[in-house]
Amino acid sequence: MSKFELIKEHLSNRFNKLNDILEIELREDFTIIDYKGQSFIVVSINLEDNTFTIKLNGKEIIEHDFDPAKLFNIKNSKIIGFIPIDGKKGLLGFGDSHCDFVFFDEHEFCFVEFKLNATSVNDNAVFKNRIKAINQLKNTIALFNHKLDKNYSGLFREAYVCTPETYPRGNKGWTDLAIAFFDEVAIPLFEQNEKICISTLAE
Repeated sequence: MSKFELIKEHLSNRFNKLNDILEIELREDFTIIDYKGQSFIVVSINLEDNTFTIKLNGKEIIEHDFDPAKLFNIKNSKIIGFIPIDGKKGLLGFGDSHCDFVFFDEHEFCFVEFKLNATSVNDNAVFKNRIKAINQLKNTIALFNHKLDKNYSGLFREAYVCTPETYPRGNKGWTDLAIAFFDEVAIPLFEQNEKICISTLAE
């Protein structure tokens, strides 16, 4: 059994409603959007009329007001398991204490928190936004560690904070937070809105 199937089975055994929520994506490049407090895989985008299509309750729904700044892009993937965490259709429902979604493939298991609605680039506001995101990631990681007995079927773990392009990414403030995060949970932390998978690169 592949690592992908092992972690999928392990998750299904530990989270009762996982099979109702888990989505499998086979496209090499796709995007996830933060829409009305919920994370969705984007099925298609129509820039001419500024709409995008998502899947809700098994049906494709066209939504308006597409915002390309509210996306997390996944590239070079072979197979991805996507689990929305927050929101009405999320694994844990609405709340302010967990991250927005997780995803996994044959090699990695990733935790992602959207903080794309921020408008201020004031140092204090940026710091508070990052800290809130990091705490949400920590809470989710702690929950998954407990549920899975820290068994991720050999997958490498990563965490992502998605912030606006206007943020001073990679500055000393971020570096200090990322180091402290790794020291505490032993997972690398990135401030970026894109993941390039290693699955096809490694084969």
